Amino acid sequence: MRGGRSSLASLGLGHGESVEFWVRGSCMRTLGDGQSVQVRRQRLYLPGDVIVVRRRDHWNAHRFLGYAPSVHGLVALTQSDDAAERDPAAPTSAIVGRATCEVRVSDRLAALGRYGRAVILRVTGVGR
Repeated sequence: MRGGRSSLASLGLGHGESVEFWVRGSCMRTLGDGQSVQVRRQRLYLPGDVIVVRRRDHWNAHRFLGYAPSVHGLVALTQSDDAAERDPAAPTSAIVGRATCEVRVSDRLAALGRYGRAVILRVTGVGR
């Protein structure tokens, strides 16, 4: 995913404001390689939303599963549509925003199922 600037701070986005990004890759059913999407900051994200998360060396747009507590505070759990395992948990401060794309009811239900599995694995000490 490529944005016009390298850091969220330089964007100066407030809640409800948006920025345009271009998608690279094909791991998400609702986003095509090279597609332009608007990403909007929100106060709350729902399971199934496609959110952009700032990672160490890149930004990615993956399906939001839900929030989880950690020793470092609240984290966001995400996973691409094509992946068998979820992404490493990301601090909520790393969330850039929600991609403005269609989210089907089936995507939300699948995200809730993946979230339930992730929570069970985290509670039992098996998941990250």
